[in-house]
Amino acid sequence: MRHSSHRRPATVKRALSAALALALTTALVVMAPDTATAAGGQAGEVFAQTNAKRADAGLPALVSDPALDAAAAEWARHLAASCTFTHSSSTWRSSRVAASGWVATGENIAAGQADATAVVTSWMNSPGHKANILDRRYTGLGVGYATGSCYRTYWVQIFGIGTPRPSFPAGVGDLNADRATDLLARTSTGDLLLYTGTGTGSFRASGTVVPGWGDRPFTSLGDFSGDGIPDIARVESDGRLMMFRGDARGGFGTPTRIGVGWSSFTQLIGGIDFNGDGRVDLIARTAGGQLRLYAGNGRSGWLTGAGSQIGSGWQVMTAVTYAGDFNGDGRGDLIARRPDGTLWLYPTNGRGGWGGTTRIGHGWGAFTALVGAGDVDGNGTQDLLVRDTKGTLILYGGTGRGGFLPSRAIGGGWNTMRQIG
Repeated sequence: MRHSSHRRPATVKRALSAALALALTTALVVMAPDTATAAGGQAGEVFAQTNAKRADAGLPALVSDPALDAAAAEWARHLAASCTFTHSSSTWRSSRVAASGWVATGENIAAGQADATAVVTSWMNSPGHKANILDRRYTGLGVGYATGSCYRTYWVQIFGIGTPRPSFPAGVGDLNADRATDLLARTSTGDLLLYTGTGTGSFRASGTVVPGWGDRPFTSLGDFSGDGIPDIARVESDGRLMMFRGDARGGFGTPTRIGVGWSSFTQLIGGIDFNGDGRVDLIARTAGGQLRLYAGNGRSGWLTGAGSQIGSGWQVMTAVTYAGDFNGDGRGDLIARRPDGTLWLYPTNGRGGWGGTTRIGHGWGAFTALVGAGDVDGNGTQDLLVRDTKGTLILYGGTGRGGFLPSRAIGGGWNTMRQIG
């Protein structure tokens, strides 16, 4: 493959503010990507406006990818925290996005612009940045946004060339097709409530999505039906496993039976591609601590009728959740809490097995709920939600590298909920 030469950085100054911007490009051959969901908030606005500029020029839209978003967000946070203004290296970017299928990357950065419109306008008024935005060879885009004390706002675009691998985020996903991660909660009276996400780390007021759901837990399945919309499931008292297909309007269709004999399991963990075939699977935990894999066929069914054992000794865990790609290696991970309150990351290897286990926290024993919730704050990384004994909902944003950003409370009164997910 041939590499193009690097463009020289260009500098832009805005009146009344010390705003700077630079451009850097590296390119290889063009490969068609799949669709993906953009980060939310200001980053999402930059993504949308960038694609609008490409449409005006008659160019195909760039797709968004969690790995590109996570890398862009990480570099934006670095610039804001260090009060510096410099590009990341191609090696730095490659180490974060190559596992997700991106073979070459380029970058725009800016600082000081007040909003998404201002920064996209600034880039489009600079030949070097405009060339990046309108480069036909790029197929993907990640956007990062952060605030700091020096230039106040920091913006990063990371462009990618390649074929991104399918993403399997944690949580219930985007149930109303507004590009923000949503949250479901089961009340003590048996209703299922939907809290739509803002894409910036909070949720809007709830609405009842399934009245009279009952006392049966729900399980997030990801896109189990293969129609591009997240689904959920419930095990009935007679052991039938029922899928509720998402309708992309914040609701669910008539339940469909997808299995029998599931009442013996103590927990179902969905949304993960454990065997690496690009389709959503389901992991079931038994009372004896076994983990059993039921591989999905991508069409609301199973590859085989029987599950296969993929773990043992999990009965000691006081909480287990699917965390999406928490460590940034392009594969899904589980997070589990042990009886001593330590938190552990169990990465998968993308081939039906496990990677090396890592302790990622301690002092988590007091939380009454622990949920891998997807990208709640809209920066492209997978996040964790916990509930404390007072009913406070706390967001632990993921760094995209297996760690956490500083936590923050995002709501109160959640101790009335029987389940959050």
